[in-house]
Amino acid sequence: MTDTVRDRTAEALRDAVPFVALTAVWIVVMAAVYGLFLVTKPTNVDYESWVHLSVFLVPGVGFLGHVLQQSRKAS
Repeated sequence: MTDTVRDRTAEALRDAVPFVALTAVWIVVMAAVYGLFLVTKPTNVDYESWVHLSVFLVPGVGFLGHVLQQSRKAS
């Protein structure tokens, strides 16, 4: 029995919903970590750009791991 385009599209969307939800969660986590970083930053200190970018490294590694896991699962 062959799948129709509608069936394949519905299956792809069902598979994408958890990924999109987790992507939104990771964006919130990264924004919260950066917000915490900015709130706790001393007022008389100016950080360089690489310091600000490094705040996103830890949540970014988790997000990248999830992306790789999902891409391996799909193939």
